[in-house]
Amino acid sequence: MRFRILPIVSILFVAAAMVVQFVISSSLEKEHVREVVEYKMHLAQKDFFYVLLGFHNAADEIRRYVLEHPNNERELLDATRAALDRYPNIDNMFVKFAPEVYKGKVNNYFPHTYRFHGETITTVQGKENLDYYARDWYTGALRCDSNGYWSEPYIGASTQTLIASHSLKIEDAEGRLIGVVGDDFTIEWIEDILNDIKPYDEAVCLIHGTKGSLIASSNDCTVEDEMHYKNDRLHWMVYTQTLYPINMQLMIAVPNAVIWESIKERTIITLCVLIVGIIILVLLFRRIELNQRVYLQVENEHKLVQNEMNIAKSIQTGILIHDFIDDDQLALHATLVPMQSVGGDLYDFYRDGDYVTFIIGDVSGKGMPAAMFMAATVTLFRSAVKHHSSTNAIMEEINSTLSTNNRMMMFVTAFIGRLHLPTGHLTYCNAGHLPPIIVQNGQCRWFDLKEVNVILGLDSTYRFSEQSTTIEHGEQLFVFTDGVTEAANAQNQLLGFDQLLEGLQAAPQPIDDRTVYDLVCRFASDAVQADDIAIMYIQRK
Repeated sequence: MRFRILPIVSILFVAAAMVVQFVISSSLEKEHVREVVEYKMHLAQKDFFYVLLGFHNAADEIRRYVLEHPNNERELLDATRAALDRYPNIDNMFVKFAPEVYKGKVNNYFPHTYRFHGETITTVQGKENLDYYARDWYTGALRCDSNGYWSEPYIGASTQTLIASHSLKIEDAEGRLIGVVGDDFTIEWIEDILNDIKPYDEAVCLIHGTKGSLIASSNDCTVEDEMHYKNDRLHWMVYTQTLYPINMQLMIAVPNAVIWESIKERTIITLCVLIVGIIILVLLFRRIELNQRVYLQVENEHKLVQNEMNIAKSIQTGILIHDFIDDDQLALHATLVPMQSVGGDLYDFYRDGDYVTFIIGDVSGKGMPAAMFMAATVTLFRSAVKHHSSTNAIMEEINSTLSTNNRMMMFVTAFIGRLHLPTGHLTYCNAGHLPPIIVQNGQCRWFDLKEVNVILGLDSTYRFSEQSTTIEHGEQLFVFTDGVTEAANAQNQLLGFDQLLEGLQAAPQPIDDRTVYDLVCRFASDAVQADDIAIMYIQRK
């Protein structure tokens, strides 16, 4: 039944995925086109600025020349000719002096240099009927600041080509008007810029004047074509920007077909990927269907194993002593936290009159094998402690049995101590285990181990040595496994011996085995427990 509806689900999934892919691809492509067009507009602005800056610099040079060399007509004409030589796009370089500036000259005093049929001509006009004071380039310059006036393009009288004018007013230090300097320049270079900045072969670039008239385009467009680009938003995307300093409008029209072509390629790729993915999913579903019974069987077996592990945990927990000692002579408590359900750390103790004998140990390995070896060690201790009064003899009996037929080469580190409560005399035997910590009046120190024996389970003939010391009234003895000192936090830093000692000294009194465990938990925080932990606390009262 599942596979009957699978084709329908697959078709619906493919349709939904294609819709999502189309929407995302459209958005991405439009954003990409926008970024490309904005970059091209930035290039156009830069090109326009530097070209127009050249025209402005030419006019400004003549303005400064007039102020520095008044009444020098010949050299002024030479300067205008030199400006045309430097700027090939300039057709006419002129200076229009204000009335009454030069005594003896007519009011329309007008020296200029211009191009005519490939020649450069220098002349001075000054007829009374040449009223240039009302011209747009003259009045515009008087209204504008130091950036000058940029005229709307128009057809030049001499060249019959599209030109524009740039003009600057000339004032002396006292603010008296001297005249206007300017240049007429062709705008053929605009078409070259438009062709260079076309973002796509199908795109169209247009330039409008300050009054909105079409000046130039990259595709020889007419006014009707321009209106078509602006109004047909279904097939064209139109972007505009004002070009400084001439205030022309740059328009770039990009056909939507550019986007659809890219989307089409992505759609085909996405469709192929989805079809292949659905085929793989169908095969995987069939495989899952065929293996479902096997999966359920494995799951049931896992539950069975988990139940057995829980039973093993209960058995191991039952082996340990939970009735601790807390009377007038002695306080003895222990904490054991396995890394898994069961573990290899162990503790045990036996009280016989004024004596208490205790053991703490750490089995190599983890899990069930370590738990079995741990149970054997505890059982051997309980048997040996009833027959021997010395800790080395107890250790030797345990070692002898564990070393026999130990094919897996498992071993145990252990610390066995026997404390006489009235005198505080402590005899002990250490088999490769960590030294205990002694705490008295809030001061902590490591137990002074003069000799450490080999670990249990490797050499049945080894003879263990016993040592002794004295535990004063009120002193606390902490014995523990390496799960305490090797506890790691999220940064894989270990607690270590020094930090453990500092933590115990800083802990509020009284302290016990739970104090040590809480210290480990605070240090490790949310990190996963990496080893079994066993802690035993003994205090002679």
